[in-house]
Order: sequence, then C-alpha cells, then structure tokens
Amino acid sequence: MRWLRTLLAVPLASGALFAAAGTASADPATTFTPVYTLGGGAFPCAGQIEAFHDPQNTYLGRQAVWVRADFTYLPIPTAVCSATATLHWHNLDTGASGGFPPVWLGDGTPFGQTNALWVPETLPTGPGRVQVTIDTNYPHIPGGGTYYSPA
Repeated sequence: MRWLRTLLAVPLASGALFAAAGTASADPATTFTPVYTLGGGAFPCAGQIEAFHDPQNTYLGRQAVWVRADFTYLPIPTAVCSATATLHWHNLDTGASGGFPPVWLGDGTPFGQTNALWVPETLPTGPGRVQVTIDTNYPHIPGGGTYYSPA
C-alpha cells in the first residue's frame, strides 16, 4: 500500500512543480476593444483603430500601446483612408493620468487585410493597472482596455 501512495505522489508533485513554474511567466498581451470610426481621405471610409499592449514588446525600452488603422473604403478620391487617434490613460493604482499627442493612422488597402503598420504610443504611466481610452477626430465609438504596466 505504501508503494501505491509513493507511485501516486510522484506525478502529483511533478505536476505541482510545473504549475508553479507556469505562474512565474510574464504578463500576457492585452488586446483592447477597437475604436469603430469613420475616416477621411476616401469615400466612403469606415473601420476601426486596433490596439494592444504587450509587456515583452517595448519601444526603445519603454512600455508601449501599439495602434493601427483597419479601414474598408472605395479608393475615391484618394487611395488612403485615415483618422487621427488620441489615447487617454489613467493609472488605477497611483491615480496618475494623462494623454498622448494625437497620431495620424492610415490604411492603404481599400478592401481586405490591412497593410497598416503598428505605431507605438509610449505612455509615461508608471507601474500599475492602466486604463486606456482611445478616441478619433471623426464620429466614433470609443475603444480601449486595461493592462498592467510593470514600469
């Protein structure tokens, strides 16, 4: 009977070891709710501003929220549809808040998958839980999310 207990204890102990090792991993990436917005440049132009935060994906060593445009439009009168996005942040742990200068985001693919590049927005939030709201300069439904900033 003792050998049976030992036989059962070994897999349970090794499972606990792997489970404990898994909790030490870095915070996962956070995908934000997109901003649904109209845009300018082409007509008609509508789409979304996508955003995410990944603590492992920094910009020049600083934590960043990455944003890009994804629009659907007819390439009339131009071949680019765009909007200007503004990010507002609030550190829920420290109370600090602020904004980032507006950033122009464009999409050069009228239909299908966007070819827009991800643009880093480095926000001086400090460590803690950070809530971000994203707006545009056109009629829109705001987007955003909350992430943990290690620095």
